[in-house]
Amino acid sequence: MSVELNTLNIIIGIFIFAFGVSIGSFLNVVAYRVPQKISLVSPRSFCTHCKKNIPNIDLIPIIGFFLSKGKCSNCKTKISYQYPFVELLTGILTLFVFFKFLTPLDLINIIPYFNYDNSIQFGKFHFTNFVPFFTSLWIIYTGIALSIIDIKQRILPDFITIPGTIIGFIIGSLNPELGWLESLIGIVAGAGGLYGISSLYKLIRNKDGMGMGDVKYLGFLGAVLGWKGIVFTLFYASITGAIVGIIWGIITKKGLKEAIPFGPFLGFGAFLVSTFGVEIAHYLFG
Repeated sequence: MSVELNTLNIIIGIFIFAFGVSIGSFLNVVAYRVPQKISLVSPRSFCTHCKKNIPNIDLIPIIGFFLSKGKCSNCKTKISYQYPFVELLTGILTLFVFFKFLTPLDLINIIPYFNYDNSIQFGKFHFTNFVPFFTSLWIIYTGIALSIIDIKQRILPDFITIPGTIIGFIIGSLNPELGWLESLIGIVAGAGGLYGISSLYKLIRNKDGMGMGDVKYLGFLGAVLGWKGIVFTLFYASITGAIVGIIWGIITKKGLKEAIPFGPFLGFGAFLVSTFGVEIAHYLFG
């Protein structure tokens, strides 16, 4: 790798990471405000304890947490480590999926430039190169917000899942490897399949197994992954959910009596499919 290309990778990487942590900061806002039915636009960021506005310097992702020593500058209430963790995680995942699916040259090719005769020339932009990147990014960002909400509130709000399904359908329709029909089938298979499983569980056990939020979320994921992706998503989610559930039951000494939110595992399964689907399929089927 040339020195120039290596330098370009570092510069673009810094910007992508900064973008990711900024999105992570916004996802923290979404995770807090959506269940409280507070506008995402107004009021500006405030301490959840004393309700005072947070100083601008403390709003800088990750850095602001340490500048404030992890406390509200007004009431001195401790700030949850969730905030810098989510920001850092989002930054790392954004950086990872960017370099997995794209290169800095893909970004540069988007920028128009002037020819010697002052005519505008666009670079060699290939939209299809960006589809896997946007798909994975969409699943990561929505998955992080929904996971936080599901863990804390045990809900997967329609405010995210329903618009997310519509946007997911658009992304899926633009994906040449998926198309609008398979995206639509994915929505029906995801929501309908999980609803059927949940109904069967309730019929046998006489109690709810999964909420409608999980049903809508899997339909949402089906829009961007298609029905095949949904099968693997549900498989990975079930395996990881079972493992974590058993470990959690041992730690809390409650066995399998305590239900755990399924949303985070659906998000994790979808992340594996969208980001490593090709590698996993190659490993399993050759």
